[in-house]
Amino acid sequence: MKRIRSCIICILILLLALPVLPVAAETEQAEDLTETFRFDFGSDPDAAKRILQERVHCFTFRENEAFTMTWDAEVRDARLCISWQEPPESVSVTQYAADGTALLTETLVPYPDSVIPLLREARSTVVQAGEDGMKVLFCAVYGPGELSEPYHEWQETPDHLDYLLISTHPDDDVLYLGSIVPTYGAEKGYVGTIVYVTCQNRVRADEAENGAWAMGLRYRPVFFGMPDINNSAPQEYKNAFRYSELLLNTVRIYRKVHPLVVFAQDLNGEYGHWQHKLTAKAAREAFSLAADPTFDPESYEQYGTWQVQKLYLHLYQKNKLTVDAHAPLSFFDGKDAFEVAREAYKKHVSQQRYYFKVRRDDGAYAFNRFGMAEGVVPVGNDVFDGIDERLLSNYVEPTPTPESTQEPTPTREPTPNLTPTAVPVTPAPTEDVQKTTPKPAAPGLRPLLWIGVVTAVTAAVVGVAAYFWKKRQLQKHPSDEKE
Repeated sequence: MKRIRSCIICILILLLALPVLPVAAETEQAEDLTETFRFDFGSDPDAAKRILQERVHCFTFRENEAFTMTWDAEVRDARLCISWQEPPESVSVTQYAADGTALLTETLVPYPDSVIPLLREARSTVVQAGEDGMKVLFCAVYGPGELSEPYHEWQETPDHLDYLLISTHPDDDVLYLGSIVPTYGAEKGYVGTIVYVTCQNRVRADEAENGAWAMGLRYRPVFFGMPDINNSAPQEYKNAFRYSELLLNTVRIYRKVHPLVVFAQDLNGEYGHWQHKLTAKAAREAFSLAADPTFDPESYEQYGTWQVQKLYLHLYQKNKLTVDAHAPLSFFDGKDAFEVAREAYKKHVSQQRYYFKVRRDDGAYAFNRFGMAEGVVPVGNDVFDGIDERLLSNYVEPTPTPESTQEPTPTREPTPNLTPTAVPVTPAPTEDVQKTTPKPAAPGLRPLLWIGVVTAVTAAVVGVAAYFWKKRQLQKHPSDEKE
């Protein structure tokens, strides 16, 4: 009997340990390996200190200047992470084998941070500036695991998106549009990203990326780089923010990434911020212009035209839609979109001294209340209602049968000869405020493991209880015991 009980206890311990193992792997932080690599930044003695130790002062490399990193042994899944004072325009990275053979050369995309996977067979890397030079703020090497902020392993933004958020400032995407990415991106798996119109400050760029990552965004955000000008600034400073440039940038991003649904801010600027108003105006005007081949021939030549299917504006009073911010999200271990957005806003450290905060559907600036201002399909009850499902990124074409004939899948490629047609927005058919009907999310591995554990524990407890009950009955009635 003792051996049986010992076996039961061992089995229970093993079962209880199963859900713990994957969780530990998911949350393991990447080890900082910088000290095991040798860096050569040239003859300036201040370079190494500024690049490897400080995060305040950048070091400037002039045209075609470079720095080198070498190491002796294979390091698996290591990544070279570089923060730039200004996103580089023409920086190349070449990795070499121990015998000096060039293994890979790549030109970095101009983003605030670069994460460069190191090849296992490589033993040196050269980072070289182009004709515009480069300004390095910080540099480090990390092993496998989750990177420390501000580094994130973004997936490159594809050229066809399900949704696109247009945020005037870093943090507006959380305060006013923060229900979209957690609900539709992270939880439901729609493909999308965020555009930040104004961001010329390195700190705010880091906060934008950290906040977006915390909301579950995994596709690299886009920065227009336009000036962030205070609401109370004199008109002479406001003139530096040109609406014509904003509109052009918006049309071009529509044509480049082909979003089906766009979310932008309030036409009244939420609390009246003039840049918010212009961003919403540009998002709405670009809805038709992106489909007009006569507007901006340069981007038309490069990308063609594109017709966004729906444009939702924050707090718009027609064709209303309220995103369910109370539903538990399995991607975030049961937290709802409000909790996720509230935690993401904390990533905007520089903004915590202000009175702004994420407000739910009962607040004046509720982060989950929208209205469809433009559309070429009926509004429906949910964000993607009315859109041909074959255009969505998660569409899986059914296997054709001999008896059925499949219609050809519509192309998502831009159509150069598309002439925009004014299509009236269909009024909401039912109540004024429509709530979304969330799609059921597939259960993750962790809930299934816990269900297995609970079932096993319950069975073991019942078995042990039955054994001891039977034993007690035999003690009370020994005559009933078999020989």
